[in-house]
Amino acid sequence: MRGWIPPFPFALGILSFGLSWIALFEIARGGSFGPSFLTFGWLHIVALGWISLIALSVLLHAVPEFLDAPWKSRPVARACTLFFAAGVALLLVGFFCTSVNIVQIGATITMLALIVYMIATIEPLRFAMKSTDRVSRAVARAFSGTFAFFLLTALLGTAFAYALAGHLPAAWLQNLPHAHAILGLGGWLTMLVVGVSARTMGPIAGARARRPLVHIIGSSTLMLGIIIGAIGAAMANTPTTIIGCALLIIGTLSYASDIIDVIARATVLHRPPQVLMVFAASFAVIAAILATCAAAGKPTANAAIFAVLIGWIGSAILAHIHHIGVRLLLTNIRGEDDETRPEQVLTTPITWTTVALYEAAAILGTIALITVTPLTLSIASIAGFLAFVTTITNLAKAQTKARALSISFL
Repeated sequence: MRGWIPPFPFALGILSFGLSWIALFEIARGGSFGPSFLTFGWLHIVALGWISLIALSVLLHAVPEFLDAPWKSRPVARACTLFFAAGVALLLVGFFCTSVNIVQIGATITMLALIVYMIATIEPLRFAMKSTDRVSRAVARAFSGTFAFFLLTALLGTAFAYALAGHLPAAWLQNLPHAHAILGLGGWLTMLVVGVSARTMGPIAGARARRPLVHIIGSSTLMLGIIIGAIGAAMANTPTTIIGCALLIIGTLSYASDIIDVIARATVLHRPPQVLMVFAASFAVIAAILATCAAAGKPTANAAIFAVLIGWIGSAILAHIHHIGVRLLLTNIRGEDDETRPEQVLTTPITWTTVALYEAAAILGTIALITVTPLTLSIASIAGFLAFVTTITNLAKAQTKARALSISFL
């Protein structure tokens, strides 16, 4: 287990979590929520710098663990996370410094790193596909589809960077960016969290989903809605986009009902991650409704994006950091046989403060973007940044306690 997670990309991911709130404060201070290099920078520092960078780092462990498959080429994928981090850093510098050329270079490096990372994952995926275990094959198919969405999103994003620089037709920047957003936020991030949480809700809640058919139908409906919605957005076909979004509502309602059913039967007493997952599932539904309203012509697109990234995906990531993440920290310090519970090393008042601050930021930010209220968005960004501070403080204290426990045990 030791050394499985690349520390530099993971640290950059956590840093991006904090910097994203500063960028959001600048957007609120400017009072303009429309398309701009600053808003694109915020979107990518959250989607790529925070969530995707941490996800790719954690998947180095999760992929072979979930698939029960060997991964000899994992060092290649691990190295790719460094190049991916460098590419994302350049991309963000380009956005925040308004440099099309730097954006183009950053997007190219990010895409190439992702391509090699995906090639490296073929080995464990192929092994699992040939397995006699039905679950392993299903998980491998889910990972394959999710990675394909991410790769397509990256290819489109890189094409847009070249179009901004004048190397590809400007017409590509009209409707395809909407499809790019749907594929990235839906196909990559949403499907990743839905798939991973199917395996991680057991440890987080002490109970598992008892309606596998509901999960299958919900996941399938989500994927179908994402594909149809992306096609509709690319073709600027409103009815098709609305149909896709309506399927997203059905899929998220199915997922949310499953999560709430699991939490209602929870036996694990570490409640904050469970509360965060309830918020995450609720925001998934809210985001789908806001996206449907946007497809119908209502000015809710910005709120939908915020609800997806911060309310839905962000809450889920934070829930996993406070349980699965701490468990991995403990096993990394104290060995794989360690059975220390996360709440034994986390500081409970700080954990609950993080939950309150973060969800306040998610709720206020969504309201601010619906009502176009810069002051409310400013307050949301401050609450979010304080949640970042309490998170890293809590994790630092947890690490210190874990090491102290190891010394006392020896």
